[in-house]
Amino acid sequence: MAPIHEAGRPSLQLAGVPKTPLFFTGPPHALTGLIPLVNPSDAKLKLRSIGVSSSSLKGSARLPLASMPFYARLQPGEQAHVPGTFALDPSTPPGKHPFEITVGDTTVAAEALVEEVVDLRMSPGQITLLAGSAASFTRTLVVENAGNVDLPTGEVCETPIIDSNDLIAAMVAGINDSDKSTVEAMVKGILLKWGDMTPGMLITRRQAMVLHPGQKLAVEIQFDLPPTLKPMRHYWANLQLYNATLSVDIYTTANYGRKAASHGRKRESSR
Repeated sequence: MAPIHEAGRPSLQLAGVPKTPLFFTGPPHALTGLIPLVNPSDAKLKLRSIGVSSSSLKGSARLPLASMPFYARLQPGEQAHVPGTFALDPSTPPGKHPFEITVGDTTVAAEALVEEVVDLRMSPGQITLLAGSAASFTRTLVVENAGNVDLPTGEVCETPIIDSNDLIAAMVAGINDSDKSTVEAMVKGILLKWGDMTPGMLITRRQAMVLHPGQKLAVEIQFDLPPTLKPMRHYWANLQLYNATLSVDIYTTANYGRKAASHGRKRESSR
């Protein structure tokens, strides 16, 4: 059995000198490209890393690039395009970035084609609102832009509030309560029940801002509930901002709505 030598002397070599740069494409955490290699010796050879250098790019730990973890093993005289993957700083902006690859004594030009990455993270990912006489709440969330593009956020966002009863239960209730004389009347009853499952909108308010790549902030968010929620119920809403989702569980107590109703009666009596 032929011996397997570590890449040293002899060593794997780049298969010729490419006239165009070697291209690596993908998101910052996984740039992948093909490297042409040849084994000019009469023994099996393997390569465990490749030199990488750049005047501007940094690795995933935000340190200067030095090498790329890599594994290739070629038989005597074998040549192949071997895939290689390396990671950059997650905040590396999209676009073309030149760098160099070194195998043995040969250095060639390469180019990283970095894709856009939208990656907003919110913590915690779930909150609970226990609504008694109050209908407005403030919570602090930690938001992070873990992608490589700016993420502007607005001041106000609305999302539907859904009753915790599932759709099948609403369908059964709609059929039972409907006029069963015609299919049209039954369908109307089902749709009305489904409408009851969306009693209003959850309104969130926050300071407008632009989150830059790598930025992490604690943000206060105000949650306003509509007066149409019923007491002693469980509702939920999913607040989506870019790729991040905040799950909101809403529980109403027996007191919910009474304050708003009493204020309404006072306004009517004062007229």
